[in-house]
Amino acid sequence: MFTKTRSTNRNKKYKQTAYYQITKNPYRSIKYDKGKCGEYLIYKRLKRFESNGGKFLFNLYIPKPNNETTEIDLILICSKGLLVFESKNYGGWIFGNEANQNWTQVFPKGRGRSHKERFYNPIRQNATHLRHLKRLIGDSFPVRSIIVFSDECTLKDVTVRSSNVIVVNRYNVLSAVTQIYDQTQDDVLTPNEIDDLYGRLHPYTQVSFDTIEKHTSNIQNY
Repeated sequence: MFTKTRSTNRNKKYKQTAYYQITKNPYRSIKYDKGKCGEYLIYKRLKRFESNGGKFLFNLYIPKPNNETTEIDLILICSKGLLVFESKNYGGWIFGNEANQNWTQVFPKGRGRSHKERFYNPIRQNATHLRHLKRLIGDSFPVRSIIVFSDECTLKDVTVRSSNVIVVNRYNVLSAVTQIYDQTQDDVLTPNEIDDLYGRLHPYTQVSFDTIEKHTSNIQNY
């Protein structure tokens, strides 16, 4: 009985979050979907910024000039600008350089053996997101790119040179965003601007099933 009550309370709290209000993903679904789980856990770490007037958006399908879409995992619109997150809920060891097209995920198997997987440079991936986002909102708003890997992986050798790009494990994402707040002494967005940007971007989180299916199909065909 106690376990059932605790589960009910947890689900009730979950349904009050911005994540649920926008995505409508059932609580159970985020436990079994690695991608959704990674996004939600980032939000949980950063939820406190809502008390400072920050607003979150999830799974934005931003239009591209070729009638396709690019999907942004998570955006925090706050007094310090727009923080655009790319969630990589990966395990293993991660090796990558901002200048390279692909990064490497390594799974050690012991006795000097390992299994390697290549994946597209997430900094470049998020740069594409930012480029199309700026087509919608213009260049006058400060935007930062934050790549967040899971707590189950190790960032073995990751090189980042751009000042507006951060690559962290999820356990460090709160300190990374807090540092942005601390370093940006003056507010760059007013409460009205935050509300305006939120209102302009929110529709891109509420797209049709056909749009999502087309986006998925386009990705698979690359």
